[in-house]
Amino acid sequence: MNNITIEQIIAFISGLMVIGAGIKYILTPIIKYNEQHRIIEKRFESNEKKLDNDNVRLNTLENDTKQILLSVNALLSHSINGNDTTKLIQRKEELDHYMIER
Repeated sequence: MNNITIEQIIAFISGLMVIGAGIKYILTPIIKYNEQHRIIEKRFESNEKKLDNDNVRLNTLENDTKQILLSVNALLSHSINGNDTTKLIQRKEELDHYMIER
């Protein structure tokens, strides 16, 4: 049987350390890339949520503006004709329904 000397054990451990350092050197850019990718994904999701919230808000404002314009139109029709009260009553009911549903 061969006797293993201390020098051989030290050489083996040193070899393992060199191999480990080489693997770490190769994997470091991959680890950094994955970390940056996660950060970018989180930022992207955050921006998507903000854009969705803005879209909902803009749609609400658009609907509100539409209701205001329809009401102004009914008032203008009444002030021009003086007889168009049914349109005012109908518009008031629609506006009440809109405000309740909102």
